[in-house]
This record gives sequence, structure tokens and C-alpha cells, in this order.
Amino acid sequence: MATLFLLAGLILPPGAAMAGTPAEDFVASDADRSAALSPAEFRRFISLGAAAGRPRAVMVRDRNVYDRAFQQLDSDRNGQLSRAELQLR
Repeated sequence: MATLFLLAGLILPPGAAMAGTPAEDFVASDADRSAALSPAEFRRFISLGAAAGRPRAVMVRDRNVYDRAFQQLDSDRNGQLSRAELQLR
């Protein structure tokens, strides 16, 4: 197991995280531990998803449509994205 982590360090660029599930990415992105993502935290969430090869996250990143995606997902218009709005369990 330790070898796997060492090898990952050789493959991943500095500061990159190993791919997790979307739910794990949500927790990792929620810097203030508010159980919701701000627009800045959503960018981190998308970056993690894109690094993991998730097609929608790759599309948002590549087209640079973070704000548009955030607005479409923010169904209650409170400026935060909950796990429910992101359809995470």
C-alpha cells in the first residue's frame, strides 16, 4: 500500500489529490466545513472531478463555465451548493 502512495506521488503533479468519489471530493472541497459549497469551493470540486476524468467536470473546466454550472445547480438560489443539489449521497 505504501508503494502505491509513493508511485502516485511520482505520477501526480505537486498539490494534486488522488481521485476520490464525488462525495469525497465534496468533503475535500468544503474548506469552511459548512456542508455546502461556495462558488470558490465549487471550482475545487470541479477540478477534482475533472482530474478524476468525470465527463461533466471535464466539460465545465474545459469550457470555463464554472459560474454558469453553479447557477444552474443552485436550485434554491442561496449562493451555496448542497449535497442534495449536487445529487450526492
